Amino acid sequence: MSDTSTAASSSGSAPQTSKITEAVIRIAGNSQDGIQAIGGFLARLAGRSEQEVMTFMTIPSTISGGPSIFQVRIGSGEVLSAGDDADVLLAFYQHSYEGHISSLKKNGIVLYDTDHVEPKPEWKESYHHVGIPISSLTIEAIGGTAKDKGKNIFSLGLIARMFDLNLPKLEKLIHERFGGKDESIVKNALLAFHAGYGYTLGNLIETFRFVDSTKRDRHQVVMNGNEAMGYGLIAAGVRFGAGYPITPWSDIMELLRRELPKYGGSFIQCEDEIASISMAIGASYAGRVAVTGSSGPGIALKAEAAGWAGMAEVPIIVVDIQRGGPSTGMPTNIEQSDLNIAVYGGHGDAPRVVL
Repeated sequence: MSDTSTAASSSGSAPQTSKITEAVIRIAGNSQDGIQAIGGFLARLAGRSEQEVMTFMTIPSTISGGPSIFQVRIGSGEVLSAGDDADVLLAFYQHSYEGHISSLKKNGIVLYDTDHVEPKPEWKESYHHVGIPISSLTIEAIGGTAKDKGKNIFSLGLIARMFDLNLPKLEKLIHERFGGKDESIVKNALLAFHAGYGYTLGNLIETFRFVDSTKRDRHQVVMNGNEAMGYGLIAAGVRFGAGYPITPWSDIMELLRRELPKYGGSFIQCEDEIASISMAIGASYAGRVAVTGSSGPGIALKAEAAGWAGMAEVPIIVVDIQRGGPSTGMPTNIEQSDLNIAVYGGHGDAPRVVL
């Protein structure tokens, strides 16, 4: 954030508002807490507010549960990365608090759930702590048998209050996100959101407001890297795709399967990795700009056919969305694990361009 500071309020007076140009917010919890939803709402709001935004997240390679984070950097000017150190940490659990407080800037703000977090006295000197019974207040707001389901939306309300975010736009985003579900889900989400937005941030003496962004003469879109790759392929003229599902390539595959027919193209889900690259070679030979893709072990399976394309002088595009390796690897973790196989994976002299 811009040069601002926060300190505990002894007078209980209303917090002052400081204008800022950017902020880095890290949300830490477990994968079932919906923290990706919080970050997604903040990112889409930034896109609709003529701000720039970049994010990153981690998802555990487990069926259910496990620590997860979402970091979002919002700026009124140019934003070129998701940021290193955070200005604000929202911690749902003790492991979230202890594992990520080192990611905060000095004098950064920790919003923590007092139902699950016991702050460390030695850290109170370096970071401004704001304790809120997030789980209890969510249950109180929604009632019934909700337990603490919805605490992510309650926390979104807290962040919206803290940064004076656009309330009508966030309400519209909540309606869009949950509108296709049962009406009670939308109602409960709005109840939780307004409870968080209306909560008094007791010992926080400073809130924040982004300075106005420069007006743009065109609409903005918010998308992740896989979506950008998928739409970029279509814009570049790709009209045929073939693939086999594997995380994290599957996102691009599903996008191409949905979007290519709108532009006179087609996408085929094949029975295996070898069939998918072979189909792409056939489509390219027939005159289409063709793409296939995979990750890690799938790229290894495509190696012989990639050499075949080189030998036959048939151009194809192979998208490699890397995951942690070796072998089957870790589907939801990232690593620059395929650089060598991308450059050297194959026998004999088969030229390729590696971007």
